[in-house]
Amino acid sequence: MKDVVIRRAEISDIPAIVEIEECSFKVPWPDFLFKANLSNPGFLVYENGSILGYAIIGTSEDRTRSHLQSIAVHKDCRRQGVATKLLNWCIDLAKLYGFDRMTLEVREKNVDAQLFYSENGFKVEGRIDGYYVDDNAILMGRDI
Repeated sequence: MKDVVIRRAEISDIPAIVEIEECSFKVPWPDFLFKANLSNPGFLVYENGSILGYAIIGTSEDRTRSHLQSIAVHKDCRRQGVATKLLNWCIDLAKLYGFDRMTLEVREKNVDAQLFYSENGFKVEGRIDGYYVDDNAILMGRDI
């Protein structure tokens, strides 16, 4: 893919992000949650003329580690390295902010996502029963 840009999300990106969200998750985030994250320096989009994916990182509640809140790629652009590039940018951004660890939650039923994270150095650290409306979460983390 040429002319690829990873940049901070803007208000004009929200419709495309919501479209990606809705084709990616059974229980998608509503648009107001994305709007609420616009001031977050870790809200990134991947584009090459159109938005192909997004990622949001923040911090853990105790602010001791970075936390991957969400990452998704448009259904027509999966398996092309978009998620890996976004994840690597998130890791680099977290390091820039002084974090040395990243955690995330992933649906227990989403084996493909768990494999993706494992291939990128994340290890299972636990399970959270009832984390999602319709599923448990697997807690994963890695040093960065």
